[in-house]
Amino acid sequence: MKVIFITKQLPVLLLITLFSAACGSTKTGPMSNVVPARMLDGYYAHALSVPSPKKESGDLPVKIEIVPGKKMEVDCNHHSLMGQFTQKELSDGNRYYVFESNGETASTLMGCPDNTKHMEFVQGRTVFIDSRDALPPIVYASEGIEVKQRNWNPSSSYEMDKNLNYTLETEATKALKAYPESLEGYDRYVLFLPEVKNSQKERKVEIIPGVTAEVDCNQHGLMGSFVEKNIEGWGYSYLIFESDGGIRSTRMTCPDNTRKTELVTGTTHLMDYNSRLPIVVFIPKKKDFSVQYRVWEAGELK
Repeated sequence: MKVIFITKQLPVLLLITLFSAACGSTKTGPMSNVVPARMLDGYYAHALSVPSPKKESGDLPVKIEIVPGKKMEVDCNHHSLMGQFTQKELSDGNRYYVFESNGETASTLMGCPDNTKHMEFVQGRTVFIDSRDALPPIVYASEGIEVKQRNWNPSSSYEMDKNLNYTLETEATKALKAYPESLEGYDRYVLFLPEVKNSQKERKVEIIPGVTAEVDCNQHGLMGSFVEKNIEGWGYSYLIFESDGGIRSTRMTCPDNTRKTELVTGTTHLMDYNSRLPIVVFIPKKKDFSVQYRVWEAGELK
């Protein structure tokens, strides 16, 4: 299916869709009823709800996991919906997402003990977004595919330490021996996550690089990006944050010349929570650089 995007009309049309949507993932109907058919012919629009941050998390936004899938009869194997998300950006900076899929599924090939089957919501590849985006997310998916969401709530941020300080030997401390001890021009930070028992909730860890700097009233961000490196022969990986320390900012006119010192953060890295392996991060060996982490906990799929 050929998909043609004409973005000039979309901002107004997206707002119309948002005002007509109820809470949660709302299927607004065939694209021909929302935008000109030539734009996303055969696709349906889904508007997701954006929850407010919890009081205990301060002004931290929740993360929204966009989950495409379809209900189908399955056997004992694990099944997944084939397809992938494409993110599109409008001229005003707002974004929307298209899940491109022909509806086919893949599964493991285990021998089931019997022919028993059951109905299940078979998920496809998901995508995470922050709830601080200017507009609630609009997701386009082809007919027969549902779009659900799972909201993730954050913990406070905690500093990662360069100094290894542990007394008990665990599976994670033993595995650390396979990781590089140093990298020229970088400081190594290591995190051992505690084991979480008797909990059915899924967790993820967000690694947050930052630099302490003097800033004005504008919004600032540390420039740079994470690179994930694999350790050959082990199946482990570690992170390198590549940055020259440059800071980007908005260009608002500040009412006065007041400046303050604060932590300017950069692009973060979200990963699965795994207490059996250490999290190893290399950050540039520069003055005022640091790295923090935050644990995210999944809510219900809805």
